[in-house]
Amino acid sequence: MTDKAIEKITREAMEINDPVAFGIEEHLTGMCTTNTVAMKILEDDKKLKEIYDKVWSEARRGRKGNCAYIPPEEVYAMVDEYYGLNNKVTNRQRSSADRANILDLI
Repeated sequence: MTDKAIEKITREAMEINDPVAFGIEEHLTGMCTTNTVAMKILEDDKKLKEIYDKVWSEARRGRKGNCAYIPPEEVYAMVDEYYGLNNKVTNRQRSSADRANILDLI
């Protein structure tokens, strides 16, 4: 099921063809390690284009001159909220990905 979810978000990101969409896709791919997360991504009413548009809308709202910016952490929080991903799951998966296994060093 995780493979289907990753395929869906990758296809949707490629249709948009924008670095922001690819950043969202990478975040979701990293999160998609369980069937629970995959099911949330695969919900029919969840489209990467919708959260992509919301992110750009928020960026434009805080625009200064020709520059629009949202810190990645805020984008990821928006994505997690949109897809209904639990922050405890998100934080646990991110922190475990950032850890090194001491046995790899031996």
